[in-house]
Amino acid sequence: MAAELDVSRFYARLGRLHAHFLKHRDGIWQGAGCLSLHRGQMNDDEPYLKSVVLHQYLFGWELPDTILLLTETGDCFVLAAKKKCEFLEAAVGKTPTGSSIIGLTLLTRNKSDGNAENYETLMEAVTAKNGSNGDKKKVGVLMKEWPSEKRESIGGPLVSGWEKSLTGADGLDVSDATPGLSLFMSIKEDSELDLMKKSSVLSNKILKHGFIKRIEEVIDSELNVTHTQLSGEIDGIIEDPSKINLKVPKEHVQSCYFPIVQSGGEYDIKISAQSTEKSLKYDIVTVSLGSRYQNYCSNVARTFLVDPPKEVSETYEVLLSMQEECLRAMVPGRPLKSVYATAVNFLKSSEKSFLVRHLPKNLGFSIGLDFRDPNLVLSAKNSIHFRPGMVFTLSVGFAGVPLSDSAKSAANSKSAVKDIKEYGLLISDMVVISENSKSGEVMTKHGKSLTDISYTINDDDDSSDDDDNGKGGAATNGDEEYARKVAKAPDNVVNGKRRSSRLESTNEAIQNAHEGTAERERRQIALMTRKNEERLRELARSARNKGDDGESDKAEELRAYDRTKDYPDSVLPNQVKVDMVNQCVILPICGNPVPFHISTIKNVVLPDPDSATYLRINFYTAGMAVGKDAPANMAKLVQKYAPYASFIREMTFRSLDSHNLTQAFRQISELRKRARQKELRELEEANLVKQAKLVRTKTERVPRLSDLTMRPVFAGRKTQGNLEAHSNGLRFISMRGEIVDIMYPNIKHAIFQPCENEIMVLVHFHLRHPIMLGKKKQQDIQFFTEVIDASQTVDAGRRSMYDPDEMDDEQRERQLRRKLNEAFKEFCRKVENVAKKNGFSLEFDIPYRDLGFNGNPHKEMVFIQPTLNCLVNLTETPFFVVNLSDVDHVHFERVTFMSKAFDIVLINKDFSKQPWRVDMIPNDDKESIQEWLTDMELSYTEGPMNLNWKQIMGTVAGDDRFYMDTEEDEVTKKEAGWSFLRMFGNDEEESDDGDEDDSEFSEGNDQESEESDEEEEQSEFDSESESESDYDADEDLEEQGMDWDDMEREAAAADRQKRKRDDVDDEVDVRAKRRGSRGGAQRRGSAPPPPRRKAAPIKRRRR
Repeated sequence: MAAELDVSRFYARLGRLHAHFLKHRDGIWQGAGCLSLHRGQMNDDEPYLKSVVLHQYLFGWELPDTILLLTETGDCFVLAAKKKCEFLEAAVGKTPTGSSIIGLTLLTRNKSDGNAENYETLMEAVTAKNGSNGDKKKVGVLMKEWPSEKRESIGGPLVSGWEKSLTGADGLDVSDATPGLSLFMSIKEDSELDLMKKSSVLSNKILKHGFIKRIEEVIDSELNVTHTQLSGEIDGIIEDPSKINLKVPKEHVQSCYFPIVQSGGEYDIKISAQSTEKSLKYDIVTVSLGSRYQNYCSNVARTFLVDPPKEVSETYEVLLSMQEECLRAMVPGRPLKSVYATAVNFLKSSEKSFLVRHLPKNLGFSIGLDFRDPNLVLSAKNSIHFRPGMVFTLSVGFAGVPLSDSAKSAANSKSAVKDIKEYGLLISDMVVISENSKSGEVMTKHGKSLTDISYTINDDDDSSDDDDNGKGGAATNGDEEYARKVAKAPDNVVNGKRRSSRLESTNEAIQNAHEGTAERERRQIALMTRKNEERLRELARSARNKGDDGESDKAEELRAYDRTKDYPDSVLPNQVKVDMVNQCVILPICGNPVPFHISTIKNVVLPDPDSATYLRINFYTAGMAVGKDAPANMAKLVQKYAPYASFIREMTFRSLDSHNLTQAFRQISELRKRARQKELRELEEANLVKQAKLVRTKTERVPRLSDLTMRPVFAGRKTQGNLEAHSNGLRFISMRGEIVDIMYPNIKHAIFQPCENEIMVLVHFHLRHPIMLGKKKQQDIQFFTEVIDASQTVDAGRRSMYDPDEMDDEQRERQLRRKLNEAFKEFCRKVENVAKKNGFSLEFDIPYRDLGFNGNPHKEMVFIQPTLNCLVNLTETPFFVVNLSDVDHVHFERVTFMSKAFDIVLINKDFSKQPWRVDMIPNDDKESIQEWLTDMELSYTEGPMNLNWKQIMGTVAGDDRFYMDTEEDEVTKKEAGWSFLRMFGNDEEESDDGDEDDSEFSEGNDQESEESDEEEEQSEFDSESESESDYDADEDLEEQGMDWDDMEREAAAADRQKRKRDDVDDEVDVRAKRRGSRGGAQRRGSAPPPPRRKAAPIKRRRR
């Protein structure tokens, strides 16, 4: 057989089984003297039979029609066919020392005598030292697989003959070994726990990236999908995880059961439930799925609420709290039934005690190689105790919960929840029992809080309209009226005289800050307009200067041989030959050797040989993804010939002699590896610029810094040496003789950072063109000296602040800092002079510490400082160096009143590159950063949320009129450049100016405004009373007429009401236009808006 037995694992697990059997023989093993654990014939319909699980546990494979006998003394007998015995032959005679297993005896099936001799050998082992005091001798078997009146034997002739021998033997009785085997296998080893965690992660990712993504697409697009169709799609993802970009071998993954999807008021939370053929409803959706990774099972279930009523949400919150209580009960030493009792007690003590009758009969089960162990169920009566290493599926839920009419009426009128009479909720997670944990550890980490599983697709507009029209609307209007009056009144002025002197300075500071912000905003608007014009001119110049780059995009034709005479001499008609020199593989096609260049081969597979050896070669073809690892030239060739050429997708070769195909497989793999390394090396060195040779200074003294450390290092080792300044460049010579040359023309930015609050003083060079350092190209080279060690040993004893030794240490440290700063500063000055003397321009920048701020450019918080030309952090690796001349625009993200920090995004002028990011900057630094950006003439904008910059940069790069303020018709106006990222439109400036003009007269006209407000309120009251009197008069219009005075008053009141309505409409139109302009800007900055449809887009519910 192709498979091999893991001998050490086999004996270790068999020994553990034997030890558990001896320890608990009189208990859970029911007094059995030996174990007869035989396996019947292959049956794919029952993958979780206990014999199948045991074989996978012991052998790693399933051995059908095999008898396994384990005696009390430790003798193990296996009766099987010849091939199975050959598979187990590796374990014969290799019993480890100290094991309770004496030995392994293999008995080969003998058809000539009907295995009578073999049965006699097994029977002798069964009857030896088995039973006492004249009692019947017991043999432990798997009763569910044992033949009975209701069940026929599932074994073949071999197993069924042994079953008849045991049944017909005198003085023997059979007992059920299933409970003991279940308890033994429920305690997992470390290797098993690792596989269980991987299986749980797999189920978690399938739920997250498979089901949730699909159901959001279905709801958002209003697709009509049945439950079984959705279950089938999820089952396909489990069988092939590559559909969600998971690199897991297909042969390692299986589905535990067909996924269960339910909605529409019909819910069965049992694991045996099935998906129906009915269409999916957008109400309460439950999903259960399970995957097997290398035969180890996992299970996860979630409930998703779409437009849920408050009653359903509260019930779900109760379910979450109940699960937390159940997890606390899953600790070593407590019985399994305590989980169910905990759930019942929790519900009885809550406000929803009626949910007790909606609980299922059990709340989970043990899981592992066996998906559901019926002997280890979390029921109300199971007295088995939790043990460390056990893994359970904790499945909590409610079934058949009635939905009240009040909850339906409170739901949105368009919600599908109104159509259901009862509902169900379900949450299932994988839980491992740890040694010292206070609760079970959950391995399926997908979120299950209400905000994670709740969706809103129908906005509740009706309720808001009702509130506006009802009493609540009147109260709201009254509050708004009072708020307007308070807003118009001055804060700290009474009768125009009294003002708080304590807050006067604070108010002035706030007013100055507002004025500074407004002035900065006006400068930014003008700056952005000027920048757009400059960028248009730059793009126009670059378009004119751009040469013909078409040749670089052309595909190079592949040619291995000019003619067939150039083939290697050893080529045979029906043999796979690899030519390592010409980088091609010669494959026999119909007896003719045909060469294929190595770059055309996508991969090569050599399956495990059976009776013959197979070699499958896959090629790059059109109509499918080429892949990012494909050679660039091959991708161009596929694109070139795709419209009209035919491609060979794969070729498979078969041979009875494995030597040639195995050798060809190794050679092809090696040749592909070499070709890939060569291409990566060429790509790495593609943009390298050949540097001039260093001209050493010999006529005068060379400026030198000694005992420096260089970053990045050579070959992962600390690199120390000396740095010298020569005629046309710098040379660093390490203690091991390694040399790094940096030419003056290649230095784009030179930075000297003195040691103030850092532990090092350094000089940093940011290069125009990268250079090779070892086997990698580097664009940033740094040389530094540590002032103090990064870590110091502190004495355990207490020291006084006036300790002379400590004061001396501090004094020496200050002197060392000052000395090193002076030495580095003098070196930089000398280097500038040497460069200037030889006709080169080089200046060292010093970071502005006062303008620095803390942020996270990579994976840790660092102190970022601006220089004259850059924004840098040089003390931590990887270095953060942003050239300000390459920055087109800066955008501030997460700028809200609630957040304590914000992020900045520095957009590159090259739209093909992703922007730089600095995260988690404290809000206190925002004003200083914006002031600095304005001084550096860099435009910026603000926004309340993080944006998808990959999508934005792709959209911007494809917009030829991005910096123009009109569309392609040159008439329709649009936001130019990065103006669409503004939180507020440019028209805010005009409105702000108008408000400021009005505010100049606000203090002098307070009394007049109050009088006008009183008159307006009085006129509104009068007009309202007049309208009511007019309405009353309309009813009696036929009985008595109206005189001229009454008619004139009515007309005047109607005119006043009409004017007020017109003013209100104008104000609403102006606000709507402003909101429209802002909304347009935001839509432009994000992804394109989705097509219009009936329902609103799906969105998470936030609390």
